[in-house]
Parts: sequence; C-alpha cells; structure tokens
Amino acid sequence: MSLFTRLFRITAALLLCSTAMADVPQELQTVVLEGNLYGRSSLDFNKNAKNITSLIPEGSTGTVIETRKLKRTGSYGVKVRLSTIGKDMGKTTAKKDDEVWVYYSQKDPWLSFQDKKGEDIQDPESALTTQAKRDGEGLKADAGVVVNPTLPTKRDAKNLEKQKEEDARKAAEAAAKAAAEKAKETDPNLALNKDKTKTEGGFQETCTTCQTGNTRNVQDLSDVSKEVAKRDPSAKKDPKDPWADDPYISGYENSKVVEKTIKAAKRLKAKRSKRLCYKYVKNALLAGDMIDSYPPGGFARQGVSDLKAQGMVNLLDNPKYKALIKKPEDAPKGAVLVYRTGSQPGHIEIKSGKGSDSTYISDYESSNNIQKTVKGVYRAKIGKPYELIGVMILPPEKL
Repeated sequence: MSLFTRLFRITAALLLCSTAMADVPQELQTVVLEGNLYGRSSLDFNKNAKNITSLIPEGSTGTVIETRKLKRTGSYGVKVRLSTIGKDMGKTTAKKDDEVWVYYSQKDPWLSFQDKKGEDIQDPESALTTQAKRDGEGLKADAGVVVNPTLPTKRDAKNLEKQKEEDARKAAEAAAKAAAEKAKETDPNLALNKDKTKTEGGFQETCTTCQTGNTRNVQDLSDVSKEVAKRDPSAKKDPKDPWADDPYISGYENSKVVEKTIKAAKRLKAKRSKRLCYKYVKNALLAGDMIDSYPPGGFARQGVSDLKAQGMVNLLDNPKYKALIKKPEDAPKGAVLVYRTGSQPGHIEIKSGKGSDSTYISDYESSNNIQKTVKGVYRAKIGKPYELIGVMILPPEKL
C-alpha cells in the first residue's frame, strides 16, 4: 500500500470521526435559574403535590445530576445539586449542595444550560432528551413519567378545539332559545295581542319625529356609496394594513395561531439580547402552535429549511410577493424573518405588527428590525449586511 493511499485513508477516517462527534448533542453540566423555581423532593410536578422543599431564587446555579422526560410535550424534570444560591427575594431554605428536582419546559424555559467546557448549550431539547433516555434506561418510571412518550399531533389539538367550539355553539343556541321562550311569557311586546283596538297605528300620536321617504332614500344612497368606495380596488390603501386586500396574507395575519405566537414571543423574550435568537424563536413558534416539533438547526440562517420542513412557506420563493417585499417592514404581521450575513450564524425574528407599525421579537424585543440596529448598520457599512432570505408564514390549509 502506497504512502499516499495510507495518508488518504487516515484523513478520511479523521473527517468521519469529527463529523460524527459534531452530531453528538452537547452534554449537560451546569444549570442556571433564570427565574424563581420550586425545588421538589421527588419527580412530581402536579399542582397539589406536597413535595416542595424550597423556593430557589433566580440566579442560582447547580450541577445536573439526572433528567427525566415528562408526559407533557417538551417538558422535563431536572435533578440538580445546588452550587450557589441567587440573591434572596425573601426567606428561602435552599442551601448549597441540596439535591432537588426542578421543572423545565420549552414553553416556560426558565433554565439555561452549559456544557462541561462552560459554553452555552444551543439546543437544550436535544441534550435533555439524550440524557433522559440514558437516565431512564432500566429504571422504573415514576408516577406521571413516560421515558419515550407518544406526542400529540397538531391535528389532535385542532380536532379538540373544533369540538369545544361546536359544544359552545350548541350551548349558546340552547340558552338563546330558552331565553326567547321565557321572554314571550313576560314581554308584552312579544305576547299575542288580543285587543283589536291596539294596532300599531294606535301608538303613533304625532308624525313630527317620523323620517320622510326622501330623507330615508338619501341616507340609503349615502350608505351604498360608502360601501362601494370601500370595495373599489382603486381606493387608497391603508398604509398600516398593506395586505388587507390579499386574502391569502390577511387570513394569516388575523389568525389565532399568529396572535398566540406573538403573545408567546412577548412572554418568553428576555430584557436584552442573549445571542440566542433562534432558540427563543423556536420556543415561541412551538408555544404558539405554529410548528409541531422543535427544529433541529443550530444556526438562525437554517430557519428557512427547518420551517419549510414543518409546513411553512417562504414568500420570497413566490415572484409576486418577492416583488412586493423589499424590506422587513413590508412583511406581513406574524411572519418569521430569516437573515444571513456571510459565514456568520445569521439572525431570525418575528414581526409583531402590520406595516411599519411593528416591533421585532427574537430573544428580545426591538422597535427596529436587525437591519436597522447599530450592529446591522455597521455590518452593512463593512459590506456584510444582514440579507433577508426568508419571510416564513403558514399557508391557509395549515391554519
């Protein structure tokens, strides 16, 4: 075997090894509490559980001992050994070296994790799942715990929501019918009139307050004119709602999914950027039912392919919309905006309003999109701007 062949094989083996290592999820080591959490003596997070041992203040840190996956989608129990106790907001019995269970959820991520090198873990879901499977192997699952749960689908949730709406509609109709029947018994205007002298003419004593036929006709024509003006395609569009005449886009903007996602993004955001924009946007989309599962990508610029895999579409792939969306302000309300900038991870954010009257939410909320921030202006100046490559929305059939 020639020296060249040996070197080639060694190089190929090293490349395969490094690739395999890159796919291994980061190993959990340190956990940091970003909010006040209850410390529990057992893996039971039910509302009425009597296992709370202490209130652990925000800023506390600890070492991850064990994790277990819970029944609720994206939820985990994490057992930690406390290393430091955060600034006390009141009396707390938590002490260093206490071992307690704390709760983590994609929808309420009040924990952040670091690996053994002290680096932030970009995808806690993957790391938690890996360790949960390892910790749960061969162990009897505690009450309320499923090591490998079957996750509910988005269709299941929609069917349940439709059933609730149908039950509420039937209940409202029954209540209205019952109220009408009761009103007939008590309201003299609905009761059957048996006095022939009491016709409607008998109630009119003067015509001075009656509207004349001509006046009524003029008013009717005025109402029709206003309605025609509203529907006239040549009428001036509202700058605050540029997509009002596009049913495809306006249907998305005004959907319950968009409203729920924006509320989740505002609830989950931090006060300032943590350089974890994609993590926070993933959690917001999941909490708002915009997507069904946690996207795998580690960089924000991968948001286009990740979200397409979840059924979302990129408006910039359509020539009609690409011609209309020249800048982030032109995007619809609720759109997920994806940017790339050279070889950097890029940026991703959710547009919270219509037209230019909007904020932009990632791991924090700003009145400016990334292109108009100090960082965005600087990168544009040095020739490496944030390029808008994705305006992602759900198509009507997915709403």
